Amino acid sequence: MNIRVKPVLVGAALIAAASVTAASAQVDLTAYHYVYYADAAKTEYLGEVSDRGCGGWGGNVYVLRANVPSPYYDATPIYVCGGQGPELPQDW
Repeated sequence: MNIRVKPVLVGAALIAAASVTAASAQVDLTAYHYVYYADAAKTEYLGEVSDRGCGGWGGNVYVLRANVPSPYYDATPIYVCGGQGPELPQDW
């Protein structure tokens, strides 16, 4: 009788490492105003849109991201989502 344990242990270790990495990943809580274009050279203006605010519950905070309908855009930071809602950082 031959029992193989190593692949299961290695797989479990990889899953655990991925979970720790995902949990400790830095989250961008900066809200942006986007000016988007039709082309990569940014010569054909299409429009503008901004992130829609902050959300969250308990200790979880997130930015309500806008749908930017083009991959070609400029993003300007407008505020940061904190525990008490939108905040302007002191270094801005």
